[in-house]
Amino acid sequence: MDFDDRPGPEEPFPYPLNITREDFADVALFDPDEFLFKNHRYTSLDSLIADLRSLSKSLNQDLLDLVNNEYTNFIELGQSIGSCLELIDNLSVEVCKFKASLGQTFVDFSESSATAKAILQHKRSLNLLKNKIKVILLLHEQCISFETLLALDVADLSPGRLDMKLHTLTTLHLSIGKMYALIIESNLANTETCQFFDNVVKTKVLTLKFEFKLYLDELLVMARSRSQEYRNLILSILQTYRILGMSSEAVQTLRNKV
Repeated sequence: MDFDDRPGPEEPFPYPLNITREDFADVALFDPDEFLFKNHRYTSLDSLIADLRSLSKSLNQDLLDLVNNEYTNFIELGQSIGSCLELIDNLSVEVCKFKASLGQTFVDFSESSATAKAILQHKRSLNLLKNKIKVILLLHEQCISFETLLALDVADLSPGRLDMKLHTLTTLHLSIGKMYALIIESNLANTETCQFFDNVVKTKVLTLKFEFKLYLDELLVMARSRSQEYRNLILSILQTYRILGMSSEAVQTLRNKV
């Protein structure tokens, strides 16, 4: 780059200038040659060197002062934190204790929850067993009622009485059958057994089914022999056979007695 160092006709009289910090302010792209030519081309080299050394020394001192000030602040910060270390340590101990307590509480809660579930399950089992016992006792009572009614007024052969007795026996028989099936299904779902049901009630139910079948056969034969008098009773008997799913047995009974 060529520079013409001769002053122009309109330029002021040249005189040397000192280099200051303000000369470098707000300079995006610094070009040393252009800077020296425009501002200090009439300044001697020794003066430029002296100014730059003075600026360098001033900058170094400013940097040292800045570091010292920040270091002082850093030391003060460290001292302030040091006074809090004991508090932080105490808080850490308390947090660890709380964490351990929380863990134990969780264990206790889990154990309590498991115990509560076991108790509820046991309560459900007891309720099921209680209801099952009630059904077995009711079934036993109905079996006794069936036996009592079956043996009641055997000599009374009036059509109205026999029809009413048949209707009641059929109702009891159906009820006994449903409760018996319910208990058998419950026994299949659970391993618990009831000695009273197995040894007493179950045998009684099976016996009653056979006795009712025998009663129907005898009643049908008797009514068939006096069909005019027991016409409605015969229809009731056949209806009972059909309800019990034994229509073929009714036909077989009639054939055997012909």
